Amino acid sequence: MIILTATTLGLTAGLMRSAGVIAIVAMLIGVTFAIAAIVSGGAVSFLALFYTILGYNAGLLLFLGGLFTTDRLRAVRALS
Repeated sequence: MIILTATTLGLTAGLMRSAGVIAIVAMLIGVTFAIAAIVSGGAVSFLALFYTILGYNAGLLLFLGGLFTTDRLRAVRALS
């Protein structure tokens, strides 16, 4: 569920097409984890943070792949 949520965050941040939004969302992921680690009474799993960062980057890459694919399909249609 963590990876799915982070991937969705990456896709939606990419849809905004703003480097500032992408950076702010990435920063908020780290800040949220830090606050949760401070407030938590027990041990914190850094593996969850790793999965979140991995999912966020995967979402951004999925967005870029979709962007390049649609651009390529438009170019092929224009030639036909």
